[in-house]
Amino acid sequence: LDSAEFATGHYVDRLFPDDASLEGVDVAAENLRRRLQVVTQDIRQLLRAQSNDNNKQQAQSLEATKAAIGELYTRISEMKAKARTSERMVLDITQDIKSLDSAKRNLTHTTTTMKRLQMLIGAVGQLRHLKEQSKYYEASQLLLAIGGLREGFAGFGRVRQIAALHESADGLQRGLASQAFQEVERGFDSQGMLVGDARVMRDACLCAQASLGDEQRDKFVAFYCDLQLRAYSAIFQINDDVSQLENISRRYAWLRRILRNYSDDHAAVFPEQWRVGEALSRRFSEATRDQLGEIMATREDISVEHLMSALADTLAFEAQCNKKFAIVAKSPAGDQSSSELHVYEDSGEPAVTFTGAISCAFEPYMSIFIRGERAKFDEMIRKFQREPVSIDNDPSLSVLASSTDLLYQFRESLRQCASLSTGQPMVDLSQVFSQCLCNYARDVLVHKLPRITSSSTTALDDLKNICLIVNTADYCASVVGQLEQKVVEKVGSEFKDKVSFTACRDALLTSINTSIRALVAGVETMCEPAFAALTQVPWQSLQMVGDQSGYVLLISSAMEACTETIRKSMSGSRYFRSYCDKFAARFSERYMSAINTCGQISEVGAEQLLLDAQALKSTLMGMPLMGADRDEIKVPVAYTKIVTQGVGQIEALLKAILAPSDPPDALIDRFMLLFPKTPRETFQQILNIKGVKPVDQPMYFRILQRMVKQTESAASSERPNTSRVTVADTASNYSTPDLKGPMPSHVAQGISSSVPLASRKTEHVRLGSDSQSVQRSARMSPTAGSAAPLGVSGGTSSASHGQTLLARRMSPDPLGITGGNSALQPAASAHSVQVAFSPDSETMSPGSDDIGSTDAANSPVLASLAANATATRTKINENLRKFMSNMRRN
Repeated sequence: LDSAEFATGHYVDRLFPDDASLEGVDVAAENLRRRLQVVTQDIRQLLRAQSNDNNKQQAQSLEATKAAIGELYTRISEMKAKARTSERMVLDITQDIKSLDSAKRNLTHTTTTMKRLQMLIGAVGQLRHLKEQSKYYEASQLLLAIGGLREGFAGFGRVRQIAALHESADGLQRGLASQAFQEVERGFDSQGMLVGDARVMRDACLCAQASLGDEQRDKFVAFYCDLQLRAYSAIFQINDDVSQLENISRRYAWLRRILRNYSDDHAAVFPEQWRVGEALSRRFSEATRDQLGEIMATREDISVEHLMSALADTLAFEAQCNKKFAIVAKSPAGDQSSSELHVYEDSGEPAVTFTGAISCAFEPYMSIFIRGERAKFDEMIRKFQREPVSIDNDPSLSVLASSTDLLYQFRESLRQCASLSTGQPMVDLSQVFSQCLCNYARDVLVHKLPRITSSSTTALDDLKNICLIVNTADYCASVVGQLEQKVVEKVGSEFKDKVSFTACRDALLTSINTSIRALVAGVETMCEPAFAALTQVPWQSLQMVGDQSGYVLLISSAMEACTETIRKSMSGSRYFRSYCDKFAARFSERYMSAINTCGQISEVGAEQLLLDAQALKSTLMGMPLMGADRDEIKVPVAYTKIVTQGVGQIEALLKAILAPSDPPDALIDRFMLLFPKTPRETFQQILNIKGVKPVDQPMYFRILQRMVKQTESAASSERPNTSRVTVADTASNYSTPDLKGPMPSHVAQGISSSVPLASRKTEHVRLGSDSQSVQRSARMSPTAGSAAPLGVSGGTSSASHGQTLLARRMSPDPLGITGGNSALQPAASAHSVQVAFSPDSETMSPGSDDIGSTDAANSPVLASLAANATATRTKINENLRKFMSNMRRN
């Protein structure tokens, strides 16, 4: 059992090798339990013993650690004590050594000072000897050494001997500088020519700079510059011809000769780092600037050519100076908004640029340049104005060549001005550009618009020229934005807000509008023969309605030919659309005017005109598609609205003319239905066309006024009712394609009524010159008269009866007033009326007890009703036309 390789199976097999041995199982199990108890007890005892041993060991270890720490602390304290003792011993030992070191350092400093003093005394004496012998090169080197030695005695100023030595050295330096300057002066004659030894003079310059520094250098440079420029002042007097602007190139040629002489002969006199040639050029620039300013201030006849030539030469000279002296522009790193810095290319040291050194004198007189540019542009515009359009008409271009020439000159002037000045002169030049473009738009583009007459043989060519002018104005307007941006980029930051091209942009857009109006007028002129043919038709005596009239074909042909030409010639689609919109509106006005000049028109003539109007409306609706791929272009909604409104007014007028004038109530009722606002001028126009005598017209106006008051009174007294069908919302949303506004109250009453047709009335209608009686079924109502719900009433009873015809039983529009497309239709709204007609009944009854909230387009009842009404109207109109034709033949 104590073996580490104990196997339970083998152990059991050994205890019970056979079946007989199984009888001792209980004994074996009891023995194992006793053995387990013994082992468990032994384990507990061992654990207790081990625990006691561990506690004792921990206590012993803790005591040993404390003892070790105490011993370590004792040793550290002893070491500190020994270190302090050693330090005191070292200090005692090195005390004498420190004293010796301080003495050595002081002695060394004293020795060095004495040596320097000795050297300074010797150098001053040697400098005095060199001064007497005029040995400038050695003296310059000795001066540098004396300067270094004197720095060591800066704190000895109170020592009298040293102060005297300093004064002696200063005196020698001043004397050497003066002697060196005299040496240089003697080296040049009065004409500035070199007569001395260049090497000695160069040494004198170095000696002078070493003596008194940059101050003495500036004195030498100023002397040389004054000497060389003395001849310049003598040659270029202010009043001499050689000094004028036209001879400014001679000034720069003179300086180039002086600089060349300096490079060849005088450069060896002065140190290179003095930059004497640059200084000479700057002094020349200052003198030239002052002289030019004085000359331009005293002269009044400065020509633009001389001014610009002088300025160009000056700018070229300034650029040459920057290049010669290696002055370049450098933008500050990391700061793009800061202005450019100028440095020397070889050394990187800061420098002053020559740009503007002389040219700044021209800026106050740049107005001469501006006036010259304005005169040049004005002359170009006058030239363009004299030339016909055919000269500018280049087949390869879609704009006038004059516009490209003018804009090219603008670009060149801007480039030239930018090279001269980016301040106020550039702002003034931009204003000249704007004014010239305004003049170009007014005096060239608008002035060249051709006048098209009906007898002109070049009408289409004139339309092309007008389109060319539109394209040119559009091109100029687009380039103006680029020009403005370019000017803003070049002009100074403080002048950017003053740059504006709004005026010329507006002028160009105005010329475009004028040109489009000219297109409209030209196409209208092409249609004038057709309108003349319209006015020559005897509409009063027309006997029957036929196919569309001949003038319709003339108008359609002229419109199509002109519109296709315009589309091909015009580059901008938006302007073609504008042309279509304006022509559609103008055509409606002209068509109405032509109808007004036709004199009296009978009902048959009105029907024929109504048919013609529908044909012309179809032609107008297709105008945006003429000359283009119909699959790619759609008719704009706005254009459709313009055509619908314009032709709708004409249709409404013709439909009103269809009503008989006797009795008056029929005409007035029709007029009020077609024109809800009842314009007095339109009613007067209708009466004149129908041939109502002037003495009878006041009666018509009185009846109209009375019926308008009745309508207003009925509208104000309306209250919600409990009838099966109400039209409170339908009346307020009643509209037509041609007439907008609320439906008249008497129409609403006619729709909402479900009164039986209690009576019938015979109504007389004039057909041509004969008077025939046509029996019409009508219902009478004690309320004000109204039209049929889905059509227009053909007539009413006389006013004396005090009743008005409400509706026709069988046909909504027996005279074809509404045409193929009903002119008056209930508008689709949130409240629609569902009505059904019974052919066998004497009443108009609602088709449903409820007023649904669905649209008419979604109602099967209304859809079926509209289809039946259209078919019935078409059939009745056809039968009526046949009846009228038979009546006329009989």
